[in-house]
Amino acid sequence: MTAITNKFFPLMKNTFTTATKWRPDWNWSELHDVMNAYGIRLIILTSLSPFLTILPALSFKLAHSESSVIGYMLSILMLIPWFIVPFLFIQHITSRSRFGQITSYVYFGIIVTSFILWILFIKI
Repeated sequence: MTAITNKFFPLMKNTFTTATKWRPDWNWSELHDVMNAYGIRLIILTSLSPFLTILPALSFKLAHSESSVIGYMLSILMLIPWFIVPFLFIQHITSRSRFGQITSYVYFGIIVTSFILWILFIKI
């Protein structure tokens, strides 16, 4: 048992020390400035935007049932702010670092997925 423990602890030590060295590239001064200016509103907007994509999804469903091209365009126009504002907010607070880009693209994917799910599950 001691031989296994002596081999296992150095492996754990190397694994956990490299994991603690990795930190995302946050620009704390930029985050402080943004939070002073906009504060809780941006956090709420970023948190609620996947749920609030129901409005463009309703417009899309209505346009689909009525076969209206203008309805489709209205739906896309209503969806653009829900994509752009959180995407640029994440890019801004991370100073366009690699971590920020990956995070913002993942969040963009979450919003697109929520929009598609709203379209599939809404009944008019």
